[in-house]
Amino acid sequence: MNTMVSKRFLLPLILIVAVLAGCKHKPEIAGKLSEHYQNKTYEDFDTAAYHAEFKKQFEVLKPGLRHADVIEKFYTAQNNEPHFVNEGLTDGQIATLVSYLSRAGEHGLDTAVFRPGQIMALLNQVHANKFTSISQVYPVFAKLELLTANAFLNYSAVIHFGVVNPHNLYRRYDMQPLRPDSAFYQTVFNAPDIAVFLHDIQPANPAYLALQKALAAINTNYVDSAKMQRMRLIKLNMERLRWQNPEKESKYIFVNIPAFKLQWIQDGKPALEMKVCVGEPKGPDYDQQLAHYLQTHKLDDKPFNHETTILSSKITTIQLNPTWSIPSSIAQSETYFNIQKNPNYLSDNNIRVYSTRTDREVDPDTINWARIPRDKMPFRFQQDASDQNALGKFKFIFDNEAGIYLHDTNNKGGFLKPWRAISHGCVRVQDPLMLAQQLIGDTTRMDAIRMEVGLAPRDSVNKARYAKIQQARSAPGFQLKSKFLEVPDKGVQVFIDYYTCWPNDKGELQFYYDAYRMDDILEKAMGKYLAKSTR
Repeated sequence: MNTMVSKRFLLPLILIVAVLAGCKHKPEIAGKLSEHYQNKTYEDFDTAAYHAEFKKQFEVLKPGLRHADVIEKFYTAQNNEPHFVNEGLTDGQIATLVSYLSRAGEHGLDTAVFRPGQIMALLNQVHANKFTSISQVYPVFAKLELLTANAFLNYSAVIHFGVVNPHNLYRRYDMQPLRPDSAFYQTVFNAPDIAVFLHDIQPANPAYLALQKALAAINTNYVDSAKMQRMRLIKLNMERLRWQNPEKESKYIFVNIPAFKLQWIQDGKPALEMKVCVGEPKGPDYDQQLAHYLQTHKLDDKPFNHETTILSSKITTIQLNPTWSIPSSIAQSETYFNIQKNPNYLSDNNIRVYSTRTDREVDPDTINWARIPRDKMPFRFQQDASDQNALGKFKFIFDNEAGIYLHDTNNKGGFLKPWRAISHGCVRVQDPLMLAQQLIGDTTRMDAIRMEVGLAPRDSVNKARYAKIQQARSAPGFQLKSKFLEVPDKGVQVFIDYYTCWPNDKGELQFYYDAYRMDDILEKAMGKYLAKSTR
């Protein structure tokens, strides 16, 4: 009886299993590719078998994948499904990616880094449609999937953000450029249309497009050293323009360190331009000298770095008739020795001395300077507002960690020189009055500003008032005071940046000397991504 019951129930169960096995659900890719290529081989596509091959190929290719961790995380979450092969093979999206990769040279990048040839070879193998068994398909699809994913991520990140992070590259780079993160990579993977995505991330900065156009226009039928150098500079500065630094507003101040130039940019065009003096470069042996100083800790061994910091901020305040708090580095390297040479140096230059312990003013004549150690001076120095002040009559203030600013100068001779990397780090501007007028944006206030800094007014109505001001200044014991002006609209953006190649307002490229030797550092950091100038 038990045997008969078992047989009654076992037979239907066997039939059900057989039916389910015959109606096994085929993966989406099997039907799509079988129909597209008219090849029944794809109907045998087995997900488990493909997954095993995918893992195998991943381990083989992993050392050469720039984004291996990102790729592994994505495909693990997707159960190792062939995402790009399934979504972008039959409609030409992977082929579109190969087209963009093949034109990476237009961005000054080495095309070979993105492996378009390998991807295209795999595509051709699929399109040849000569697979006779599904086992032949798995390794081709796995390689195609992995190389496509890596190339898409790599190209997108490089084009949209740049190859390197400048914040990690340079000592004095205080901008915080955006870098690709997990959210960006997820956006790449989820791009509904690769062609649209790649089109949208292409750099659109006018300066970038001008450099790109110039690079394409260089005749490469023959190569000489001058042409190679131009191509090198174009490519390096295209990389700088790919860095995602703070977005610029409709008006801003742009200081290009190698050009020794300041521009007021209004609606994308320069409305004002003037010369500037920037920080002097480090010596060629700076790194070795610094390493030696860190061993000896002797002040005489300490190398000075006066290079102007690359940064972005907002000029919010103008100080008229500024005072100058002399930095300790300058006090130790210059002020100290000037005092030793000339006992009247401080009074002659309107410099006050304050105790660092009590913060009270000290009469310099009561100090025995010969007994004061240079490396442990218990004093700070401040230069009063006057015609002798090193900051001149204008100081343009903006927040920054480097403690630098734009300012006037009492020594205009530097603007007559072609080489103007001569300051201690701050930026001296050639025409501070004109810059102040642009920042204030109200010409009716300019006469008051002119008179405040000792300049005659433009309007004759103010001449009597100016005469009284000048008379008061000539009185014995008069002490010039600083005045602070607030810049309207919460300030104006200022960008202090570094480009050794830049287009003028006609789109013609101007090349500048690499004052801080930053090009060599960038070229080394870009490594294999930088297309060689002979290519």
